[in-house]
Amino acid sequence: MSSSAKVAVIDVGSNSIKLLVARQGSHPGTIDTCFVETIETRISAGISKTLPSLTDEAMKKGCATIVELLRLAHQYEPAQVTIVATSAVRDAINGMDFTTMVEDVTGFKIRVLKGTEEATYIGRGLACDPHVAGIRDFIQMDIGGGSLELIRFHNAAIEQAISLQLGAVRLTERFIENRDATVSEVTEQAIRAHVTETIRQAGFSFEPQQLPLLVTGGAFVISRAMLAFQQSKDIEAIPPVLRLEDINRLKAELCQMPLHERMAVPHLPASRADIIPTALITIEAVLRTARRTELTHSFYNLRYGIAAELLQGTNPNA
Repeated sequence: MSSSAKVAVIDVGSNSIKLLVARQGSHPGTIDTCFVETIETRISAGISKTLPSLTDEAMKKGCATIVELLRLAHQYEPAQVTIVATSAVRDAINGMDFTTMVEDVTGFKIRVLKGTEEATYIGRGLACDPHVAGIRDFIQMDIGGGSLELIRFHNAAIEQAISLQLGAVRLTERFIENRDATVSEVTEQAIRAHVTETIRQAGFSFEPQQLPLLVTGGAFVISRAMLAFQQSKDIEAIPPVLRLEDINRLKAELCQMPLHERMAVPHLPASRADIIPTALITIEAVLRTARRTELTHSFYNLRYGIAAELLQGTNPNA
């Protein structure tokens, strides 16, 4: 693939469906972003059920969103387009019905990533971030609607990678009965205890304590944007380091708001206002389990990992 060629990646997530159009950067291992778009779709409703399945409405809405993102992508004439799906489709008993629907409508096959594959591509995407270039030993975390990925890197290679069913939609459905109300301390404690115990049972190591914690995912983008707004700044104008005390403060503020008030908070998408308290409780629980007081956010996520592989001439659909 030539250095000027573009690739397009569509990531079918639990909360949103996202597009990245990218090409090789001027320096080895870097990626230039040509275009990005995110459409809040949440195909994952019902993901916490014993037998999770995608609703007909969610599948139709998801398919329509993919059609729109393909239209936007084709304006950039990408040399290759790939579509991947994560936890919501992976865990649904009728996930194949959705992938078949999309293929029938668009002609594109969706690759449903395994949990370890998802974690690997997230880690590869993070390696494309110039702001964290040179960091070879670190722990990476990504939180989505259906799952939470933890990846341990040593000498820039994955040493341990796990995918846990700790996504914000999944936990909200399980622990919060009335999403219109405030989030009680009892509910918060139940979520925190579940996250802590799940990580403990998974046997993931956060040691040594000096390893930096690098994070990706919509919950961190939204949190960073809200914190930036409180400082009358744009998201990219504040450092990517988020402190535990700031996350706790933001969590406390949002948990004390009923849903209709959260929906009016600047930079908090109304479609995510019901799950953001759960996401922040989960983030806090991970930080305390990891014995960390801060984390570093990166915009370079799963899509960048897939794009990096495409641009190197290998096929993630193989």
